[in-house]
Amino acid sequence: MDLSSVRIKEHFGMASNDTSTTKFTFVISPPKNRQTIQKQDIICLDHPIFGEVCQILGEVTEITSYEEVAGSTIRDRIGKLLATTQIIGYIDLRGENRPLQKLLVPPNPGSRIYMPYSAFLQDTLNRGTDGKPYIQSLCLGKTLIAAANQETNDQQLHFYLNADLLFKHTLICGVDGAGKTHTATVIIEELTGKVNQPIVVFDSNNEYASISTASKVLETDNVAANPQQNNPKAVAEKIKPNQVTIINTESLFLAEKDDYLSNVLKDLIKGRHEKTIQPFLLIIDDADNLSPQMLKEILACKEVGTILISSHPTLLGGKILSQIQTLIIGKTVDQQDLAYLDNITNGVEEELPNLRVGEWIIAGVNIARPTKIQIRDQHSEDPT
Repeated sequence: MDLSSVRIKEHFGMASNDTSTTKFTFVISPPKNRQTIQKQDIICLDHPIFGEVCQILGEVTEITSYEEVAGSTIRDRIGKLLATTQIIGYIDLRGENRPLQKLLVPPNPGSRIYMPYSAFLQDTLNRGTDGKPYIQSLCLGKTLIAAANQETNDQQLHFYLNADLLFKHTLICGVDGAGKTHTATVIIEELTGKVNQPIVVFDSNNEYASISTASKVLETDNVAANPQQNNPKAVAEKIKPNQVTIINTESLFLAEKDDYLSNVLKDLIKGRHEKTIQPFLLIIDDADNLSPQMLKEILACKEVGTILISSHPTLLGGKILSQIQTLIIGKTVDQQDLAYLDNITNGVEEELPNLRVGEWIIAGVNIARPTKIQIRDQHSEDPT
């Protein structure tokens, strides 16, 4: 790959003597007419052994100031900025597949620091752990990382999720009001027209009604939970390709919801075993209200992807959580939930209590690194 499409030609600083395989510091010295380095910026530099064909990526975690004394008076002091950088990994530009690889040798002191272009950075960070580009990308929003392009120094990166991941098992969790329903709706909208599998939504509080108003976006079938008119078997028969089937249980008491949805699940599982229902995606709102046994059965069902939505993921239990491949995590304050998420968010768990509405951290077994994003607006909220 031509480096002119990877990074800005001019360097933005130089690595100090303090380098390791996980972090390093560098003196900031941006070129003229360029914005200076800021906290959370992504930078790049040449690999200490392989050189420019392998680019090390790092995130600036802190910036401190210091003074160099050039003479004997205060006027002779020169102000400097020093950036502390966490190493993300390195990319081999020679291959078609470009996984983030672990750095085993510290960067060379004196290495020049560059700013990567947004197009290169977006392509690099929106790949799986195997380094392969996503076959079917879903745009969930933008990262809080800004990178340079040919015209500007400040462009947020789009964040994409691989559609294949959703047909495994996903968890959306966060406190009430964090925007879990909004996020699930964005995912549904992104899937529309890109996959033909049925999508089934267990809507316990009539929060997905806006989807049906966007007929130009989605084909939907709203089913009011009624054991007499819409018995579980009849609901299962309504599911079909290229359709979102929303099962609204708002009118039922909590115990009735659990019983009704459990019976629907039994018919869905039976339909999959008998192959009368094709593979589908199931979105379960308030998933912790369903029995653990029922959840285990649906997660074990072949070719059924699930998105579990919960305010308290630990209520789902360890056996359920162990089967989750992708996590979409919003604001979290419960100490038990934080303790669980601490094991999988790789150093960003301290941000969880401070996330704002619409901010999420995406992590998972096939996501290169936990990424903080701002979810996009719903199409179904667009008055036009």
